[in-house]
Amino acid sequence: MKHVVTVTIGLAFFTLFALVLSQRVSASDTATASGKANIKTPTDRVVVMYFHRTQRCPTCLKMGSYSEEAVTKGFANEVKAGTVEFHSIDFQDAKNAAMVKAYKIGGPTLIVLKVEKNKAVAGKNLTEIWTKARDKDVFLKYVQDHIAALQKPLPETARKLETNTSAARTN
Repeated sequence: MKHVVTVTIGLAFFTLFALVLSQRVSASDTATASGKANIKTPTDRVVVMYFHRTQRCPTCLKMGSYSEEAVTKGFANEVKAGTVEFHSIDFQDAKNAAMVKAYKIGGPTLIVLKVEKNKAVAGKNLTEIWTKARDKDVFLKYVQDHIAALQKPLPETARKLETNTSAARTN
C-alpha cells in the first residue's frame, strides 16, 4: 500500500512538472515578431533536469556542464527534433519553488523523465552523478544510458517514478 501511495504521489508531481513545462513551451511555440515558423514540442519526449544552487562549487559546475554535454552531444538530433530536452534549474530561485518542493530537491540533483502525451510516465533521480563526476567519460555514459533507456517503449510494469532524492548530496 505504501508503494502505491508513493508512486501515486510521485506521478502527481511528475504530471505537474510536465504540465508546467508544456505550458511554458507552448507559450514559446507562437510565431515571433520576426516571422519565424511555429515549432511544436513533441508530446512524447525525454526531459533531463539538472537542479543546482545559485552559487555553485567547481564540482557542481562540472556536473552541470557534463549533464548538458551528455544531452546535447549524445542526442544532438533528438534535441533538435525536441524529443530530448535539457533544463538547468536554479533550485534556490523563488520562481522554481513549486518544482523544488514537488521533487523534494535539497541539493544538486539530476532527474531524467519519460514524458508521453505530455504526462510523465517514468523517471529517475540519477544519484550516482556524485561518484561519477571525477571521470567525464563514465559520467557521460551513465547519463546517456539512462536517457536511451527512457527513449524505448516501456511495458506497464516498468513505469515508475523514482522521486526519492534523499540520496542526493547536499553540499
